[in-house]
This record gives sequence, structure tokens and C-alpha cells, in this order.
Amino acid sequence: MHKEKEKIIIVGAGIGGLVSSLLLSDQGLEVIVIDKNKEVGGKLRSIHSEDGPIDGGPTVLTLINIFVEIFSQAKLDIFNELDLFKDPYLARHWWPDGTKLDLFCDHNSNLENIESVFGSQSASDFNIFHKDSEKLFNSFDKSLLKNRFPTSFFTKPSFLKNIHNIIRILGKPSTFSKKLDRYFEEPKLKQLFGRYATYVGASPFNSPSILQLIWFAEFSGVWRIKGGLHRLALCIKNIAEDRGVKFLLEEEAEKILADGKRIKGIALKSGKKLNSNFLIFNGDPRGIAKGNLGNDVSQILSRASVEPRSLSAYVWSFAAKPKGKKLVHHNVFFNQDYSDEFKKIASGKISEDPTLYVCAQEQSIKNNKNQRYEIIINAPPLSLNKISDKEEHHLCKEITFQKLKKMGLTFHPKPTANNLSTPANFETLCPGGDGSLYGLNPQRMMSTFRRPTTKTKIKGLYLTGGGVHPGPGLPMAALSGKHAAEMIKKDLALT
Repeated sequence: MHKEKEKIIIVGAGIGGLVSSLLLSDQGLEVIVIDKNKEVGGKLRSIHSEDGPIDGGPTVLTLINIFVEIFSQAKLDIFNELDLFKDPYLARHWWPDGTKLDLFCDHNSNLENIESVFGSQSASDFNIFHKDSEKLFNSFDKSLLKNRFPTSFFTKPSFLKNIHNIIRILGKPSTFSKKLDRYFEEPKLKQLFGRYATYVGASPFNSPSILQLIWFAEFSGVWRIKGGLHRLALCIKNIAEDRGVKFLLEEEAEKILADGKRIKGIALKSGKKLNSNFLIFNGDPRGIAKGNLGNDVSQILSRASVEPRSLSAYVWSFAAKPKGKKLVHHNVFFNQDYSDEFKKIASGKISEDPTLYVCAQEQSIKNNKNQRYEIIINAPPLSLNKISDKEEHHLCKEITFQKLKKMGLTFHPKPTANNLSTPANFETLCPGGDGSLYGLNPQRMMSTFRRPTTKTKIKGLYLTGGGVHPGPGLPMAALSGKHAAEMIKKDLALT
């Protein structure tokens, strides 16, 4: 049996660390969460404004059942803890020639909309793509995504019973873009569904075709939280704190202490030292591999598990009055040459005509009130970035708002440099990640199996976050936090 007050240290209060703290909070353990930032949430963050907090990271919950299960394990009902509601719209999509397409969480509505905009052949093409995406998702959901040990996925019944379908759908290894060429004749639909590769920080032109299952993950439902998604992080923190978890904010880890075989604790930059035989690191694992957390743990991860890096982003978070387009929560403004956008990113630049994601956080009934927005532009990670600090704000402002103006959307007032988050800002927020938002670039078919797993070679050291299996995105990072908590509970029961 474990000691009554075994100490668990969690370094990082992103969604993975928060979930771990919640699930460990009722186990008779002393749980301490350390984070260098003033607020919890990591990339699940908000930006202060006079018009209220503005989401500066993820904007919706997908795969809601993952969060329902996590809260249920903590003896909570997520719908009692948060003001959640399902958005019927997945997104509103716009193209430079004026084409507009809405997609919903309803397959028949999507078929009707696609047929009305692009014709019956496109609707038929989409129907096949959708059904194949559903089969792929269902085949890999339990066997891989929810599996704590990814290399064992091929022995799972949910995988084995669908193996013939998987082989038929995936076919010969190819890029996601080439796979979409086989599904669709309409270029705009290839562009639309290719964009789902960016949800995990990849380019559709050099990522594996299996990424089509992301479509079905989003189709399964997008949920919003009244007041903004950052409230999820605050909610979990408050519950964990009420259950005895101690949060040490604005405290930065300097070194993870280990003796080669066993975790010993953590040294902080403030000079404090906390001893513990159990530590969860909720940060980018590249920071460990680069030696940022000390030499005691730097050898546990290979370079191939953390590099090459996925996309970063330029993110506008601001409040203004809109004019022109009627927006829903998710809005995508496409360009004419999608491949050029990713060629520019690969060369360390951003496109002069990028795809813009515009999130209208909450549409106000009063037209005279400022409304809150988040705009995201794909960008290279810092190691590839060739845009100087002086250029970034001016270039992003011109590109973003000139493009939107051409497509019929303007904002007043325009945001300032203070409203822009850059790859360098994300590196400061989450050190060691190279400014990348999604960890390892999933450009290889086997990237899933290169990514670090929750349990490490050092006894008592666990990893969680978007850079760890099962991968990037809010639901996956939350799952990794659940995996870490479950493994600690199992290991404690054996000591």
C-alpha cells in the first residue's frame, strides 16, 4: 500500500496537468501543481480586454465524451460544472470568388448544402469520404487514441475486426492531399477537408492520409462554453484546489532531479526544491530532450520523438465592431492557392494570401457593442521562421485585415501589436517547444508511434500534454492527463 500522503508534483498547468491533478485529488495524495505563468491553462488561455476575456487558444470542445468521462471519474457532471452548449454549425467557409459553404453536425444537411453549392457529384463524393472517415475513426478511437500503450493497438478487437476496411480505405501510403484527389473532383472541397491536417499542426501536402479521420472527430460535435473555452481550465483548477491540490503559479522549473533510475523531485528557479518520487511533466517534451530541464532526464527522449516540429501560428485576440460578413462561431476564409501557403511556411515565411480562421467568440445582440474575436494564421516554428521581430506585427496586420477587407469583412478599431501572439510568444508561454503549437510534426505515417508515451524510462516520471501520445488537440491532451493519473494510481498500488 502507498503512503497516506505520497507527494505528486505536476510541472505545468496545461489541460493535461490539470486533468491529472483533478483525477489524483481524491486519492489521499499531496498534489502540487507548478506553473511559470500567472494563470492556468497553458495554450488554453484567455487575453484580457475591456470587453471581457478573449480566447487565445482552442475555441471549442470536440469529442465531448472524453471530458464527460474525465469529470465522471472525478465524481462530477461536466454539464453541472460548466455552461456547455452544442453548436449546430461546424464552420462557415468563404472563398475569394464569393462561394460560401456552411457545414453542420448533421450529415443530411451537409449533403444538401454541398449539392446546392457544388452539385450532385460533389455531394456523392462527400458521402463516400464521410462514411470512410467514420469507419477510420471508429477503428482507431479505442484501439489507438484511447490506448495508453499505442504499440499494442493492432491487437485490439476494435482494430482487428475492421482491418479489411482500414486497408481498403487507406490503400497505398500517400499524402492526405493526394488521398483527397481520389475522393473529390471539386478543388474547393479538397481545400476544405485538407485544412483538417492543420488541426494537428501538419500540411495536407506532406502528411499521411489517415488524417481524414479528424473530419469525423469534429463532425461528432463541437461544444462551446458560455464565456469562452478558457473557463474549462479555471473550472478544473477550482475543483482541484477545493479538493486539496496546491497550485504554485509564477514558479518556474529549473531542473528535474533524478538519480538515473528514479525521480527525486524538482528544483525551481526561485531556489526552492521540492522532493518527490512521482512527477508529471506537462510541457513540451522537446524541452526535456534539449536539456532545458537538466541532464538527469535529457537522455530519456530521442530527437526523432520530438522533431521535426509542427506548425506554429500568429494569433490575433481582440474586441471590435464588425462590418460586412455575417459570421458564425467558426469561420474560414480560404485563398486561391492552398499549396503556395504551405510552400511559404516551409521556407520560413507566411503567405501573402493565407487561409484565415476567424472565431467570433460570442455574437452580441447589441450592434453598438464591441465583440470578441480570435484570428489564426498558420506559421512556421521558430527554428524555420525567417520573419524578423520588427516585420511580424506590420506584416501580419497588413496581410490579415487587407485580405478580410477584400472578402467583405472589416473591424473597427483594428487591433494593435499588443493583440498579436507570435511563435516567440508561444515559446515563452511553453518553453522548449520551438514556438510550435502541436509538438512533433505528424508528417510520417508512423509519427504516432514516435511520439513520447506517458510513462518514461525513469521510475516515477510521467509525461502529459499535446506533445505526448495520443497527440495534439484539447481532447487528446486531456486524455494524456487521464493516462498519467491512471498510471500513477496503478504504480502506487504496487509500492
